[in-house]
Amino acid sequence: VVISLGEGCLIGANAGVGIPLGDRCTIEAGLYVTAGSVVTLIDSAGAIAGTCKARELAGKPDLLFRRHSKTGAIECLTNQSAIELNEALHKHN
Repeated sequence: VVISLGEGCLIGANAGVGIPLGDRCTIEAGLYVTAGSVVTLIDSAGAIAGTCKARELAGKPDLLFRRHSKTGAIECLTNQSAIELNEALHKHN
């Protein structure tokens, strides 16, 4: 499997991925998502909708991966917010 990032993906500081990401996905800072990571799926109402291995989410767009602050579980929910980079901050990249 080729690990690739879709357009508009954001990977937080000290984070990484072991699966390909679709367009507009976000990985929170400090989180590393491997293919075998167990991910808790969160629905649009904020309720737990089940679990799966991260490999099952490979290539899907508009996902936000985060870690639950109390349990430490990796959570995934739909990332529907529009994200734009600060042009002044990133003009030297």
